[in-house]
Amino acid sequence: RYREMMLPILKQEGVPQDLIYLAQAESGFHPLAVSRVGARGIWQFMGSRARGYGLSHNIYVDDRQDPEKSTRAAARHLKDLYNQFGDWYLAMAAYNSGPGTVQAAVKRTGYADFWELYNRNVLPKETKNYVPIILAVTIMAKNPAQYGLQDVVMERPAEYDTVTIDYPVDLRLVAECAGSTPSELQDLNPSLLRMTTPRTGKFELHLPAGTRDDYQTAIASIPPDMRL
Repeated sequence: RYREMMLPILKQEGVPQDLIYLAQAESGFHPLAVSRVGARGIWQFMGSRARGYGLSHNIYVDDRQDPEKSTRAAARHLKDLYNQFGDWYLAMAAYNSGPGTVQAAVKRTGYADFWELYNRNVLPKETKNYVPIILAVTIMAKNPAQYGLQDVVMERPAEYDTVTIDYPVDLRLVAECAGSTPSELQDLNPSLLRMTTPRTGKFELHLPAGTRDDYQTAIASIPPDMRL
């Protein structure tokens, strides 16, 4: 579903486009995925790491659950890890276990090579499995017929209109104005944690494709203090 959005971002940020499959290993491409330790979103950012890459989190919005913003942040994080380790396999391992863990393994063995660290069993078990899983998913995705996956139907990207708003509004009202449903709007705006947009600041509201004009006409007739 997010492939057509993600690949250009990875390319723009100078990251191999095959690293899109890291998102498969992290979350199965689910924006609302939450790990047992609190990592969120398609790219499974922890709160502190997310803030370091410009992803904000408050009681209304969590940018870690925004597919586009989190993809750009993940690409930049991966590029930083590559610049640190000089190797994409080690960058992937560091994405999973943290750069400190990988740095310690390199220092302990003297090898800045993922497969050497793998064979010497100096990485956490999850990280040892993590890189091969991503490589396996990449190979299968590129050769679907060879793995009996040729009949898998890819999910289509959701088409939507974007309206930048500077007022809070209830999603149930948005649904009425746009001829949509609250659940469809939640699906198009996974970063929203509540049934309303933020009380302050601007927000890029995604609407079903072709409904922008209807929404803006209808909402204009409703006083701002009646929109929540």
